[in-house]
Amino acid sequence: MQNKTAAAVNSFDHALPRYYLEWALLPFIIGLMTLSHIEGWSTIMVLYGICLAILFFINFLYLKLKLQPEVIIQFAWIAWAVIGVFNAIDLALFWRGLAIIIQMEVLIFIVAGICALYRNMSLVVLAIAIGGLVVALSGYYNGELELADEVASRAQVEGLTGNPNSFAYHLLFVIFAMFYFWRNKSSFWQRGLMGAIVAISVIGIIYSGSRKGFLGVLAFVLCWFLFCHGKSAFKKPVSTLAVLLILSVGIYHITGYVLSSTYLGERLEDARERGNSLRARLYKEGWEMIQEKPIWGVGLNNFRALSATRMHSHSDYIEVAANTGIVGFVLYFSIYIVLWRRLTRIRAMTDEPDLLYISGLLKAAIITILILAFGRPNIDSKLTWVFLAGAIGYSWSIERALSKRLHGRGESTGFLRREIRRETGSAALATAAKGG
Repeated sequence: MQNKTAAAVNSFDHALPRYYLEWALLPFIIGLMTLSHIEGWSTIMVLYGICLAILFFINFLYLKLKLQPEVIIQFAWIAWAVIGVFNAIDLALFWRGLAIIIQMEVLIFIVAGICALYRNMSLVVLAIAIGGLVVALSGYYNGELELADEVASRAQVEGLTGNPNSFAYHLLFVIFAMFYFWRNKSSFWQRGLMGAIVAISVIGIIYSGSRKGFLGVLAFVLCWFLFCHGKSAFKKPVSTLAVLLILSVGIYHITGYVLSSTYLGERLEDARERGNSLRARLYKEGWEMIQEKPIWGVGLNNFRALSATRMHSHSDYIEVAANTGIVGFVLYFSIYIVLWRRLTRIRAMTDEPDLLYISGLLKAAIITILILAFGRPNIDSKLTWVFLAGAIGYSWSIERALSKRLHGRGESTGFLRREIRRETGSAALATAAKGG
């Protein structure tokens, strides 16, 4: 017999247009990545977001949905961060920082909730891909790409984002998206198109001159291979060797071109020879702040108030620990740990290739995000949290479905087959559900 949540979802599907919340989320994410960078349009996106939040909250109450642990942890972190107001020396910066992380909490609540409701994050990933491509095209149409092709110009592509590192970060997530869809797209033309999009994204990252973006691509490809194909390496040695050979040759030639013929290569060489004195200074300042106020922190957004540079720390780890203390640091990064452990449990609960691939890809993306977090703060990164929220809602709902199937309690097999098939597009997992 179906449980109450299953019945609510079924009645919900019959009462209202199917997937309307997902499709309402699609333009919102695209707008966050593109229109929010254009003066005047950001207000429209805020209004759209408020309407979407109200719409989802109504359905959240009506369907009696549950919160994911990560959403609760994020709320606990915000509550802890509020205490920092007593240490903040610049209250204007503090309240601005608090407003931003509350927006991130609402964003996570909406995206994770919708992905959990439909057991699907594909539209979120699609929106990220579309938004990232619009950002890439903006760098071409405003002439930045052509200018950056001349190494002597020392130009960097920024596109709509107005920042080379942000531009490259957007394109990195486009690469995440293409790898996400790669497995289920067997058509030669579909895979050819996705391969072309990956190539365009890599070129955009190179011409942005972003060292973090380029290193992020290399880290992701390596992690993707390990998590998505590592176990099958010994079972299929010939195909594994072929993939490794292709990746090695591609990385060798791309890296060689970057180092010898681009401004990014000059920046990488400069970093190798001289290091980065500014970042080292920021890290040192952050460490001093952590030592001075290790428990409560200096207050949200107040790192820049205390830093001689008046800049943020250029590190998610330093930014969180300095502003919200060690307790805040533990709460904040517990979100990643909880998500990681859930993906690990999913991989232990099933041998379905689609789920193993997606969970492995999400792990590769998480590691890449955490590596890049040494050089960028993600507290206020909408793109980061949209992607992570999609992974949170998706994995939470899938784990619950698999757990109920394995332990024989919860939804009927018919409902479970229908929901998992909807989520993964895989007939194999639906067939496996027949036997419980």
